[in-house]
Amino acid sequence: MDTRSSPPGPRLLAALPLKPFAAAKGRLDGLLPPPARAALARAVAERVAAVCLEAEAEVVVVTADDEVALWARALGIEVLPEPAGGGLDGAAAAAADAALRQGRPWCIVHADLPLLAPEHVAAVAALAAPGTAVLGPSRAGGTNLFAAAVPLTFAYGPGSFSRHLAAARRLERRVLVTVGTALDLDTPEDLLGAAALPGGAWLRSYLV
Repeated sequence: MDTRSSPPGPRLLAALPLKPFAAAKGRLDGLLPPPARAALARAVAERVAAVCLEAEAEVVVVTADDEVALWARALGIEVLPEPAGGGLDGAAAAAADAALRQGRPWCIVHADLPLLAPEHVAAVAALAAPGTAVLGPSRAGGTNLFAAAVPLTFAYGPGSFSRHLAAARRLERRVLVTVGTALDLDTPEDLLGAAALPGGAWLRSYLV
């Protein structure tokens, strides 16, 4: 019997769509002043990128902002220009197209997941295949992670999880639900809740 292991498949392309840090986390206004919100957005994005790299995914930042592009390149992360006027849907489509041209599965990862861990990204990478879509819903019904190895239609915004489930209806759909994939930083309650969890202790410095 041949006991040799199969060669690994193409590495997952983890794409982080990013708006300007100064414009991020507006719903935290009242809890954090603008400079602290920008610093928090940058820190969480850097952490998410590091987690994806630790899980051995390729990482790309999709942005239309020069400051964000400089930040990403300083970390050694490739930058993909966000299509003009495309918004989050356009950014996700551009990243998926880039991955498919390289023969890779893609994963759109929101960059505001402070408790995301390498094992979560590794699970996505293990599941993403031509016949499978992987979705990580947010607690509010959004889509924090969306992965596949074929073209799909993106429909971000409130309630996007149900739309993305429908978009992937011809594939086997695997739903990943963990605290790390579901807890994003949209509201003050999200930030306070994440900071109270063991893995979120590093967030407490932003609440001082």
